[in-house]
Amino acid sequence: MQVTLEIKDDFFDKFMYLLEALPFGVVKIKNDPLVKELQKRIEDIDKGKETLTPYLDGMNEMLQRVKSKYADS
Repeated sequence: MQVTLEIKDDFFDKFMYLLEALPFGVVKIKNDPLVKELQKRIEDIDKGKETLTPYLDGMNEMLQRVKSKYADS
């Protein structure tokens, strides 16, 4: 069984102490760097630190670059 928990930073150390009280091997902790990176990017977009390009705008820009590069082929 897999469960995802969100734990406040100021409680994390206490929570880890609680987990250490459990028998060895019954709980496995995984840190997924991709989830952390995605959360950071979403926060940066929300705060205005990073711009978000709408999908259609990005696809149109790529199409124009391809057309200008290979137009004479």
